[in-house]
Amino acid sequence: MSGGKNKMSENFPFNRFDFSVLIQKIKKNTHLLNIITDDETGIEFSNIQTVLTEELVDFLEHFTVVDNLAQRYSEQQYKKHPSLGVKSFQIEPLWVEISPKSVRIGYAGIHVNTDFTLTFSKINGQWALVD
Repeated sequence: MSGGKNKMSENFPFNRFDFSVLIQKIKKNTHLLNIITDDETGIEFSNIQTVLTEELVDFLEHFTVVDNLAQRYSEQQYKKHPSLGVKSFQIEPLWVEISPKSVRIGYAGIHVNTDFTLTFSKINGQWALVD
């Protein structure tokens, strides 16, 4: 995970991603494959040919906003079930599936064997967790 602005709130990392290197590669490449992987994080981005390059770049530039929503959601779940321990709710993204209307992100537990998918959409110009 990259980015020097890592803030912790009850052990939940916020503002932890910086895809500037990947964005530069995308901007230089005239023909993108349908799947790309960020070399630094290993996060796989699929279905990228369904959106314009500018939309993909905009999403990557705002990925921390989306991931922060997921971290807040996980933090809220922890507060509802503190007896399970904070490690049960610490998550990281593994893959991202992009479509014109939404983005699905596959998350996995950092310490606990769990995985789930969250769906995000832009609503009135702001990213929101919708499922």
